[in-house]
Amino acid sequence: MEFHGGGIRRVLVLAVCVAGIWSAYIYQGFLQETVSTKRYGADKNRFEHLAFLNLAQNVVCLIWSFIMIKLWSSSSSGGAPWWSYWSAGITNTIGPAMGIEALKYISYPAQVLAKSSKMIPVMLMGTIVYGIRYTLPEYVCSFLVAGGVSIFALSKTSSKTISKLAHPNASLGYGLCFLNLAFDGFTNATQDSITGRYFFLSK
Repeated sequence: MEFHGGGIRRVLVLAVCVAGIWSAYIYQGFLQETVSTKRYGADKNRFEHLAFLNLAQNVVCLIWSFIMIKLWSSSSSGGAPWWSYWSAGITNTIGPAMGIEALKYISYPAQVLAKSSKMIPVMLMGTIVYGIRYTLPEYVCSFLVAGGVSIFALSKTSSKTISKLAHPNASLGYGLCFLNLAFDGFTNATQDSITGRYFFLSK
């Protein structure tokens, strides 16, 4: 396989982007783990406002993304206009914060079980909002994945943890988790729509 100058450049750009994403996620996880487990002050209290921390982080990412889109659009032709990203940017900013807030009312295993069906709201949002038509095998695959992950998680969860799935405020926790899934579904469906409309069709 022969690579011309442009092909090598694209491979290098892809490698740098992948390395940057992985490095950023690993470093972010390290920082969040440190903040959430370290005890502060004379009373040795833990930081309890992780939802606000995540929301602030996403707002910064939203602003930074807007700046990058404006700079990139000014130096290249084609691509999606900046305003096509606003709805996905807002849902991607609010959704994760709701997921973290939900952990105050439901256990982490319960949230994992709820999020195992993430592909289903993505497909529903794609169908309802953008009119995307999925095939029957795609629906069957989504339900099989969601069911398989749920069965596996339940089989590996202790009875003590299962008893905690019904928290006194579980309805609020599951409600926040549902909104998180709905926002994630809208975000992913919008990303797919933007990619198909502005990038695949422009090739």
